[in-house]
Amino acid sequence: MAWQPTSNPGQAGLDSTNAIQGGWLTCTEGVSIGSAIASREHLTDGTRGDGRLKTSVPGVSNPQPRSVLTPALKLVSVRGIRSFSQAFLNVVTPLYLLSRGISSAELGVFFTLSFLIGAIMSIPVGVFADRWGRKPFLVAFTVLMLLWGAIFSFTSYLPALVSISIVSGIGRGGGGMGGGQAGPFAPAESAFLADLSPERERRKIFSINGVASSLLAAAGAALAGLPVLLKRYHLFLLSSNEGLFVLTIVLAVVSLLILFSVKEPPRRPKEERKAKILSKKSTRIVVYQSFVGAFNAFGISFVNSLFVIWLHLRFGVGQESIGPVFTASYLLSAASVWVASAMAGKMGSVRTIVATRVLAALLMVATALSPAFWVAIVFQILRTAATMMATPVRQSFTMTLYPSEERASASGFTAVVRRLSGAASPPISGGLFDVGQLELPFYLGAGFQILSALLYNKLFASLESESEKGAGRKKEVIEPEALMDDDPT
Repeated sequence: MAWQPTSNPGQAGLDSTNAIQGGWLTCTEGVSIGSAIASREHLTDGTRGDGRLKTSVPGVSNPQPRSVLTPALKLVSVRGIRSFSQAFLNVVTPLYLLSRGISSAELGVFFTLSFLIGAIMSIPVGVFADRWGRKPFLVAFTVLMLLWGAIFSFTSYLPALVSISIVSGIGRGGGGMGGGQAGPFAPAESAFLADLSPERERRKIFSINGVASSLLAAAGAALAGLPVLLKRYHLFLLSSNEGLFVLTIVLAVVSLLILFSVKEPPRRPKEERKAKILSKKSTRIVVYQSFVGAFNAFGISFVNSLFVIWLHLRFGVGQESIGPVFTASYLLSAASVWVASAMAGKMGSVRTIVATRVLAALLMVATALSPAFWVAIVFQILRTAATMMATPVRQSFTMTLYPSEERASASGFTAVVRRLSGAASPPISGGLFDVGQLELPFYLGAGFQILSALLYNKLFASLESESEKGAGRKKEVIEPEALMDDDPT
């Protein structure tokens, strides 16, 4: 359904309010909707003179204008830019630090410290993002990204390079996955995107976010091999990695400009907030997520952080060969996101998440057993797609389990456990690499991933059923977002 157009926004607001109070709504198809679905408890004041709807929270207007997706898509674009930059940095940085004299084991410790710093910061970021707003924390991360580019561009002092990388979480590998995560500020980012997305559009927005991130990460990974290629053509002035570091500064500035243009939805008045950070129900879900996420993060981090180093040690390849591998991984991941979304619509979010985790674990083992570089990269590309395809589904499903004012806090608590668990495995992998055990980390990682998949199904299948029942009850009432939806379907 769509509203009849009007040249007078103020009159449109008055007419729609009168229509709701009178018990009917006039739409282009001439459909009448009973007053039971437009109670004044749900729409406190109908519409404002500027055509925007108000929420049921007194004094807080609905942040969604009629062009409802514009703010969310701006945030998606910031994520895409970050994915582009971190994709080439995830390839270049570990090899760059290795060339400066750092060993594989020391890189493992570096990744561990980065995870630990992120874990420590995740809780205060999540809690204060629910209190102060999400946007300041995304701006802070982008400033860190700018500082990272400046330090790597203008100095080769190793302690400075390692320190800024540990604090920002930039350039710590990733195995062709998740290059655009906002480090310890990811809880604020997920909650911000959820706030800007109408409930009925949330899975689609998170899927668009995943696709955009993967496509731009593919382009960034391809760029990682450019310095080597330029050197072959004797373009020495353009052939150093410092050019990519300078590009990181430019991209950080662009991201800041976009972020400043996004208006964050107002927080609830302080006196209306709950005294507790999380409700009893949310606390239970956080415990479940943390328990399952710990096994998954521990398993994945055996391989992801040091995968670039593994390819280098196992097959003797450099960034000019590894970059295209990540490019293909990101491209297939972008396509697989839509497949996962369709799967979730048919078989449910939980089953989709479980199936993709098991598949990713099996492909991790296949990668370790690969006899040649091209075989390994085929399995790695498929593993990346299997691992990443359900991420938007999981994020969307997770956000529906929490009220808006608890999303960033909940995400912060679960992120701490995941990061602490993920911090434990890279040193183990690095140590095994140094003694010639190049396959064992893959076997260990696959085992923990399968365990996490089984636990996820056990703990979250019933929660998904409860969520679906709640969604069924909501369908009896027209949400404010639904009134602004121009989609005829």
